[in-house]
Amino acid sequence: MTPGIILLTLAYVAAAVLLLVMNLATRYALWIKVSAIFVVTGLYAATWLGYQQLTGWPTDQPMPDKFRVLWVNIDERENAEDTPSSIFYWLRSLDEAGLPIGPPRAFRRPWSEAAAENAEAAITALEGGEELNGSLSRTLMQNDDDSTELDEYAGERSVSQASDGLVQIIFSIPPARQLPPKGPPG
Repeated sequence: MTPGIILLTLAYVAAAVLLLVMNLATRYALWIKVSAIFVVTGLYAATWLGYQQLTGWPTDQPMPDKFRVLWVNIDERENAEDTPSSIFYWLRSLDEAGLPIGPPRAFRRPWSEAAAENAEAAITALEGGEELNGSLSRTLMQNDDDSTELDEYAGERSVSQASDGLVQIIFSIPPARQLPPKGPPG
């Protein structure tokens, strides 16, 4: 068990003890005491859900506009009664120079056929040792071919995908970095 979870549990216990003492030692009306119990119980649930967002669980929050893809995991469920199928992206945001900044973050997106094909192409590129950047496209343009192969377009290799009218993730292989020349020794 992590220290954060232990501290959170102790905080819950302390709040419950304080609430119990308040309810036993005061002469507030019954409806105030019952309301306090429900409010504190609701805060327990809210803080637990908020804490899960901080512990590395995948988030459903919007992805950054530009990012470096560290890994992609496709979780396709056989039975629709289970948790719904999802695609998980492990990303780092990019700065203006196109370099990763900040810690990695896991994002969850709903599964669709087009998104799964796009994610498969990204996994193939990552397994091939390629660095992979991504960006969000909000256009409704559709590609002529529905391939998910790496192809050459205007000098930049990109992963193409079919558009289904939603925000699409476009993966691209960043150009090789040019390092400045080294000066003479000494």
